[in-house]
Amino acid sequence: MKFYGLLGEKLTHSLSPQLHKELYKRLAINAAYKTFPCPPDQVPQAVGSLRILSISGSNVTIPYKETVIPYLDEIDPTAQTLGVVNTISNQNGYLKGYNTDYEGFGLLFERRQWNLSGKSVTVLGTGGSSKMVVQYLKDHGVKDITLVSRTIKESRSDSTVRYRTYDDLDTFSGHYLINTTPVGMYPNTGVSPVSDETATRFDALIDLIYNPLETAFLKQARSIGKPAVNGLEMLIGQAIKSVEIWENRSISLDLMDELIQDFSQWKEG
Repeated sequence: MKFYGLLGEKLTHSLSPQLHKELYKRLAINAAYKTFPCPPDQVPQAVGSLRILSISGSNVTIPYKETVIPYLDEIDPTAQTLGVVNTISNQNGYLKGYNTDYEGFGLLFERRQWNLSGKSVTVLGTGGSSKMVVQYLKDHGVKDITLVSRTIKESRSDSTVRYRTYDDLDTFSGHYLINTTPVGMYPNTGVSPVSDETATRFDALIDLIYNPLETAFLKQARSIGKPAVNGLEMLIGQAIKSVEIWENRSISLDLMDELIQDFSQWKEG
């Protein structure tokens, strides 16, 4: 039996163990998936333990998607460009980092045939997930990106991105508003990073959170008839891509659709 897992700080309410268990069952893979909770000062030891314990692969979640990079032997080009790793493969003790969030995030647009070319997008947050989102948007032809953080971190080398703080949020408008922050995540539900007024000035709202499936942020969108998308599809998409890497095989889109349908009824806790 092979062993895979999830490395992060607080993993109690992660859906990944159930999701991977179901994946292995439907694909007839003899494997188990465990959580590897780890305090920040023990990340080097945790990554090293993948080799020592012959863990065949691991996903990586917040806040360690950038922290793990120095302790890996190789980084895939996409992950290298992003500076963010969410998947590690272990081939006989050789650890290679990947970013499968990129393709998982793209599913949100592909499944709805939403075109990004020439669009204006506002992204909340500047962490690892935000970096992935911004890169995907740039790769798919958006006109401009407003990146919102607590303090402005201007990058003069990137004319596509403008930087603003939450103090300016009520002046923004555009096609897509994307939340990459943990605001509204279980167990601290019932709060949104934006006001009701801000939500009205975007065509669609996307929240990378999947726990709960409907955050306060998404409820704001649905209450005014705006399209609202949670992070479940991205989670399932990146999980499938991780398994493809670990098992060196392709997985059908039909299975992805089945899992999205089945887990759309999942409840947190």
